Amino acid sequence: MTSKRMKNNPNKWYCSFRYVNLDGETKQKKKEGFNTKKEADEWERNFLNDIKFNPEMTFQGLYEMYFEDIRPRLKEHTILSKEYLIENKILPYFKDLKISEIGPIDVQRWQNKLLEAVNPKTNKPYAPTYLKSINNQLTAIFNYAVKFHNLKNNPVHKVGSIGAKNAPEKEIWSLEEFTIFIDLVEDKELHLGFNILYWSGCRIGELLALTWKDIDFNRNTVNIDESYQRLQGKDVITEPKTKKSIREITVIKAVIDELKNYKESVYKPNNEDRIFHCTKHKFEHAITQICKRNNLNKIRIHDLRHSHASLLLNEGINIVALSKRLGHEKVSTTLNTYSHMIPSDDKILKVMENLSVTKS
Repeated sequence: MTSKRMKNNPNKWYCSFRYVNLDGETKQKKKEGFNTKKEADEWERNFLNDIKFNPEMTFQGLYEMYFEDIRPRLKEHTILSKEYLIENKILPYFKDLKISEIGPIDVQRWQNKLLEAVNPKTNKPYAPTYLKSINNQLTAIFNYAVKFHNLKNNPVHKVGSIGAKNAPEKEIWSLEEFTIFIDLVEDKELHLGFNILYWSGCRIGELLALTWKDIDFNRNTVNIDESYQRLQGKDVITEPKTKKSIREITVIKAVIDELKNYKESVYKPNNEDRIFHCTKHKFEHAITQICKRNNLNKIRIHDLRHSHASLLLNEGINIVALSKRLGHEKVSTTLNTYSHMIPSDDKILKVMENLSVTKS
């Protein structure tokens, strides 16, 4: 073992050693703050044992192996989301169980507990899509063990999944409903933001990352190449959701004019400055309060994106053009998301009948 006393605190110990990761790469590992040499040596020993998969290891150990290996491949907000789901919904049940002891019946009992649980915020059962997301995290950890450590099988596969992949049909606002809502928004920053969301179909994170250099006032376009989130009290700017999310969107002149007027009201705006100095919460709170006070059908912020898609589909914009505008990685994603909004057979028949009458 390579444990030594810390130079800046001789009463504490640290361990520092090299190891070979799952990709065959040699890595350096260091851990400080142990009270004794024995604790430091034991931590090093456990770490080296953990990276060598053993069916007798605990689920907690497998989780730590899994996360250390995938962490470099994930964005910060994805890491936080996965950690929350696993540490709050999976580890409390499985962490002390040995991998060799976890079978289909254990997974089924865990799933049953989730199905019976209620969301403490709403006092209602968890949404099917949320249950699906939690179940997917457990599946991913066992898939990792099967793929990289020769675990014989994934016990989740034998039981099957819970929840649903797709949420119920999207809530949307028609143009008339949005017009009623936007006329009630008094805050200038919110008014501009809601207008951009509805008329561009961009995501809220993409909106909040916009800077003045992203606006081309001559061509009526908005450039999207970043996304904003507030994570653990810090402003975090990342790349958008997918490569196809980096795009340029045309918007109506009314929105461009509002952007011009808003910029004139800002003190010495810099091209690198974010246009919106707020978080998603400000928009969520506003839409909730305005709808409640005025007895309007409340939708989520993300549903403004669905409303934009519905508006264009109803006007005959083809699915390929819509997919590009929304920044979807694949056209199939757009089809799967908005298939219920595509014109029905009755509408198609009506169009054809009109064409035949015109031709005759």
